[in-house]
Amino acid sequence: MPKERKYRADSDYIFVRRKAKLAQSDTSSIYTQLVRWLQANHALHDGEFYFSDGTVTTLNVLRYIDVPFDLGNGWQYESYDSVPCSLVPSITSIAEDQLGTRTGAMRYHFRHRESGAQCHALAVTVPLHDADLMLVFRSLAYVPKERVPQWIAFEKECKRIENSAVQFRGKVSVVGGTESTFASNITLEDVFLPHTLKSEIMRDIDAFFQRGVDIYKRLNIKPFRKLLLAGVPGTGKTMLCSALANWATQRAFFVAYVSGSSTFGARFWKIHQALEMAASSSTRAFVIVEELDAYLQDDESMAEMLNVLDGLETPSNPFGTLLIATTNHPQKIDERVLKRPGRLDRVFVVPEMNDRESVERMLRNYIGDAWRDEHLAIVDELLGKPGAFIREMVLYALTVSAYQDEELLTLGHLQESARLLAQQLDAKDDFLTRHKQEDIGFSATTKRSKRAQDVPF
Repeated sequence: MPKERKYRADSDYIFVRRKAKLAQSDTSSIYTQLVRWLQANHALHDGEFYFSDGTVTTLNVLRYIDVPFDLGNGWQYESYDSVPCSLVPSITSIAEDQLGTRTGAMRYHFRHRESGAQCHALAVTVPLHDADLMLVFRSLAYVPKERVPQWIAFEKECKRIENSAVQFRGKVSVVGGTESTFASNITLEDVFLPHTLKSEIMRDIDAFFQRGVDIYKRLNIKPFRKLLLAGVPGTGKTMLCSALANWATQRAFFVAYVSGSSTFGARFWKIHQALEMAASSSTRAFVIVEELDAYLQDDESMAEMLNVLDGLETPSNPFGTLLIATTNHPQKIDERVLKRPGRLDRVFVVPEMNDRESVERMLRNYIGDAWRDEHLAIVDELLGKPGAFIREMVLYALTVSAYQDEELLTLGHLQESARLLAQQLDAKDDFLTRHKQEDIGFSATTKRSKRAQDVPF
């Protein structure tokens, strides 16, 4: 017997069997009531019912439809309005300062361009609570039979806008995370990398979008380029991705960040969803995937990734899509991905801070107005350290200096901060080395949202 999943819709409980139809509760189900309400409140008796995921009732989507919008055969979408519904109240969600999905009933108006004939569709949207997916929205629409093709075209346009760059101007769309968008204020000037490396990365990106997309299409190759940033933790890969996201949003690119932070974790479907959004964005697109190796932990994910990287199952964006991935552990990435040309087009190694000029620029940037020439004496001690080490060293030294009400940040403050940080890292490495064969901390397996997940120390 398939496992039952419980939803809450207003005060009613509805039981839905996985991979099965809605089961009737003791009383009539909410959908039976909605069907009756739609039939009673629509001026037709020969319509078709359609389920939707709520996109058609998302106000931030509807606001971006160019009205009148052509739906085919001379029919156009013109407007919508809310309709009082005795079963579901009209409530609008708000996310990221934007109006989201509206529950309750909405009527959509369509007109024939030449004859002036009018018709409308009626939809009711219900909020459902699922223990796995949290809050989701489902719409039930009643559409005149002869206008079904136009309704499908209308839904398709709503879905295109939802997945396009239109809603995310100036922000990064998060796929599979706990937030829907974020705005990056990191600039390329804030990223401290060897000048030649940064220039090489930007030249590759510019060349692809300025000239490469047309060349790809002329050769019947999907305009999809893949770059990998590899390096030890703390070298600035994440900051570079954030700066590139800012650079791209400033140029009206669609930018998607694939997150492994939700309860689903690092799953390949998130990458594919981001690529689908990029393909429907009607603009140039960036897709950012951090810790790529985490998405390649089993044979099934590997096979799916190979097909995508080869272009066989990659949603095609005619304006060009650039995938930027990072990894701290390139040795964990299968050679079929790492060393096969065309799957990862370029691999850029992001090193520790190995030149005095970069270290000095980073120090001056973080120390700011507290900079003194005596601080130059610590530069040589920081060569070979990742950028994150230098940043934390300065932050701690500035904090201690301020806490002690000292007017100047001395070289001694920096040296002591560097000593303590290095001591902490050495102690951690020694602890993990001695105990790597032992179970430490909470290295158990727990269940969260009905999924077994490893909880690392």
